[in-house]
Amino acid sequence: MSTYNRSDATFGSMAAALGLIVAILLVMAWVVNGRSGEHIPSVDYGPDAAALRDGAAFTPYAPEGLPDGWVPTSTRLDTGDPMSWVLGFATPADRHAEFAIGDAADDALVAEITEDGERDGSAEIGGRTWERYYNEAETRRSLVLREGDTSLVVAGSSDYQELGVLAGSLREQG
Repeated sequence: MSTYNRSDATFGSMAAALGLIVAILLVMAWVVNGRSGEHIPSVDYGPDAAALRDGAAFTPYAPEGLPDGWVPTSTRLDTGDPMSWVLGFATPADRHAEFAIGDAADDALVAEITEDGERDGSAEIGGRTWERYYNEAETRRSLVLREGDTSLVVAGSSDYQELGVLAGSLREQG
C-alpha cells in the first residue's frame, strides 16, 4: 500500500518543479537566441575573376568597391566555348543580384540571365546606357550592356536602383 497522500503535497514541491521547467525554458531560449543571427556564407571570387582575365577572348569585368552589405554568395565560371562567368550576391536589402559576363555574340547568356525578360527602357549608369529588362512572371529585373566584344548582365530580385549599384561597380580587368 502506498504511503503517498495528496493532501501531503506542498507548495514548495510544486514551486520547485515549476522552477525547474522555467530554468529549462530559459536555457533553450538563450541557445535559440544565440543562433538566430543571420550568417550569409561568403565566397572568394578572386580565383574565378583571375581565370576569366587570363582565359577570356573578350574584355573581362569584375565588381570593385561595392558598398558594405553586398555579400558574394556564389561564383560559376564556365570555361567552355563560349566562356562565361556568373557571380551571385546577397544585397543590403536582403535580395539576390547576380552579375554575368560573356562574349557579346552569346545571346543565349543574355536570355538565360534575364529569364527571357521584356525590354523595359534604359538606364544611364556610370556614363553608359544599359538596357532594362523585366520578367513579370519571375519578378526579375535585369540590366544589359553590350560593350565591344563583351556582354554584361546584372539581374535579380532587387529593384533597378540596387542593380544599378552593382552595374556601376563593374570595372574592366586588365
